[in-house]
Amino acid sequence: RVAVIGAGAAGLAAARELTLEGHDAVVFEQGAELGGVWVYDADVEDDLTGADANRAKRVHSSVYASLRTNLPREVMGFASFPFTRAFTDDIRRFPGHAEVRAYLDAYADHHRIRNVVRLNTRVVSVTPIETSSASSASRDFERWGPRWLVQTEPACVANEASSKMDEDRSTDRSAFDAVVVCNGHYSEPRSPTIPGSDGWPGTQMHSHNYRTPEGDRFSFRGKTVVVLGAMASGEDLSREIASVAKHVTLASRGFVKPSDASRGDFPLDSYPENMSRASGIKELLPETSGVLFEDGSKTHDVDVVLYATGYHVTFPFFAKFHEETFQKEGSDDLVPRAFDNRVAPLFEHVFPPASGPSLSFIGLPWKVVPFPQFEAQARWIAKALSGAAPLPDRGTMASLASKAERKDFEDDVLDRHAHRMGDTQFAYNKRLYEYSREDETDLFLTSLVWREAMYKATGVRKRAFPTSYRDGPAAPWSDEEALREARREAAALGFKSDH
Repeated sequence: RVAVIGAGAAGLAAARELTLEGHDAVVFEQGAELGGVWVYDADVEDDLTGADANRAKRVHSSVYASLRTNLPREVMGFASFPFTRAFTDDIRRFPGHAEVRAYLDAYADHHRIRNVVRLNTRVVSVTPIETSSASSASRDFERWGPRWLVQTEPACVANEASSKMDEDRSTDRSAFDAVVVCNGHYSEPRSPTIPGSDGWPGTQMHSHNYRTPEGDRFSFRGKTVVVLGAMASGEDLSREIASVAKHVTLASRGFVKPSDASRGDFPLDSYPENMSRASGIKELLPETSGVLFEDGSKTHDVDVVLYATGYHVTFPFFAKFHEETFQKEGSDDLVPRAFDNRVAPLFEHVFPPASGPSLSFIGLPWKVVPFPQFEAQARWIAKALSGAAPLPDRGTMASLASKAERKDFEDDVLDRHAHRMGDTQFAYNKRLYEYSREDETDLFLTSLVWREAMYKATGVRKRAFPTSYRDGPAAPWSDEEALREARREAAALGFKSDH
């Protein structure tokens, strides 16, 4: 019996792979619908920066109204359920969030896993029932790890009075043989602490609470805006805000103005006339509502600073998940800890050496194509739990986890980048399927070739043509061969393609 925390894309993949392997999966989802972060919520939090860890109002989704994927639908899709056709009237290769959510709904229905999901159910705590071999008389602790006590409660409806919830709330405690954590990491804003921010007179907010450039709650029209962070969301939001703002400055750590505005990644002449680039923010200047940048330049009379600075990894249901008590190496705790978004110790970003396979994590890596990687991780977990793909012994897993951490240190990899993959994701995915003992002809492995080609071609196109890469060229797409292969694969599996 396996508890899965979260019914977003990762949790749905876990449910499918676990049931396919014969496990009894129960998925706990605090929201009212499947889809996790892809369930659009027009509401935002009262604390626009999300910096208050004790804020009463929380909104799970970070999706904004106009969001489109930055990857083609074909490469995004699960191997077991190709995303080569539309599930709404949005037939674009880079669809909006509603199409992705509809795809996840269709995935759940196709694999008949909706019935294992318990909606409106929040996981309050997860604790090990046994803590060592000595305390486990009826279970091979060394092989499987501990069993887990999972406590849940009805999730609070957003507009429901908290006092009423306190009266009506009832908890449930159930024992599980294993727990798979799939709660996502795009809901707890990571807003920086910048000198001068406390007394700064303008509006500070995190991209988590951005929905539209002008709306009932907040409008950027006619305002002077600084956006900090030039990853995917920072690039997209700054351009959208510029459509109504007086001026937008996109700031990012280490930015240096190139000599040729028409060349390089994200060329300067690709930005609208009322946009500029700058280095990272060093200080906010309350006296002039200004911003001091890392290179010494300043801008004044700024109305809004928007932080597109990412998210904290957090697992509130683990009692000891505290950054301040984390030890990077040598920990034998059954639950890993986090320091600046490095979750450790973990074997291959999935299993804690002290408690795997009965505790596992899906979805920690970032800068990846998420859905097929969730699928790869879920398959490995399901087979590790069935015994079809046994894990190395605990000492070996701990040694390999420590070795990976030491290599990061030697390579000057920041803790917050510990789970960042990029181009290395494909070798990682292949490794997971090899751990799962998949045959080399299995579609999970054969699809890696065209997926990598499509991913890399899209990245090149995005950096060169950031405003138009999603909508296609007049000539064939730069990933045309990979696209044909994706459609051939879908057809072989009995799935349709729109084009």
